[in-house]
Amino acid sequence: MFFGFVLFMLGLSITLVQSKHLISVFLGMEFMALSAMLISSIAVYSSSSYVLFTMCMAVCEASIALALIVSMVRVHGSDRVMALSLDKS
Repeated sequence: MFFGFVLFMLGLSITLVQSKHLISVFLGMEFMALSAMLISSIAVYSSSSYVLFTMCMAVCEASIALALIVSMVRVHGSDRVMALSLDKS
């Protein structure tokens, strides 16, 4: 259980410290989601359907994040977070 909390804190620190590129932010958030799945699978070991549901949600979140990053790179030319806040008009 302690290992899951360490992984969650590591994902949180990746999200907060490496926030220059959008891919780093989504990678840290995915890390936190997978560590939450690890914690829940240890805590609720009798319910495998809950773990499967959580894993499916994490995969869906990762695919949506990848689609957003590809779309942003096509529109703005990079995945930098600063490109989101610039007004191009």
